[in-house]
Amino acid sequence: MEAIHIGNHANGELDDVYVELSNMMKPYAKILIIPFATDNSRYESWLATIKQAFSIMEHVSVNLLNENLSEAEMNQAINEHDALYFIGGRPEKLITALKNKGLIPPLKNFERLIIGYSAGSLAFCTDCKMTKDKDYPDTMVVDGLALVPFSVEVHYEDKIDGELLPLSTERKVYAIPNGSALFTKNGEPFKGINAIYAFHNMDKEKLHSFSG
Repeated sequence: MEAIHIGNHANGELDDVYVELSNMMKPYAKILIIPFATDNSRYESWLATIKQAFSIMEHVSVNLLNENLSEAEMNQAINEHDALYFIGGRPEKLITALKNKGLIPPLKNFERLIIGYSAGSLAFCTDCKMTKDKDYPDTMVVDGLALVPFSVEVHYEDKIDGELLPLSTERKVYAIPNGSALFTKNGEPFKGINAIYAFHNMDKEKLHSFSG
């Protein structure tokens, strides 16, 4: 199962999302942060943020995957946790790190909950699309992890529709504004929180049901 969400952890707009995530986890759940989308100077800040977000659960543990572990040790750490949390940053940085560390096979075989935040969720996709913004002067498309068979646009605003429509001709794009979340099972959406839009074959649709 995958959960893709976007928003500000500090202002409460993700509160409903974390309630839903906590409902999906068993008591004493162990969550492992996959931090490689950002610089290691920000790891501890992200760890504190995610611990605070999941403080609504009793007895949950949140750990950070140590980048200095061997491939075998990282594999073991992944398999010992109930949920994986991919933080924000740069998706192409994350994808490259996962390839170099040999972690893509164990991630694809992970059958529990995988959570993506912002850039972390972009990497889930078969085609990882980075649309133009302050970090990307031109749209980039790279091979993603193929955990889901669609693409996503994060921090979506409708001013970008003209860019998303042409990108939707080969693969469906789910556009997720801040404060929203999309939950998938076996690669198909089954639940959403707040507004989510689907772009497909040059059309835009606001989703009211989740039949893929």
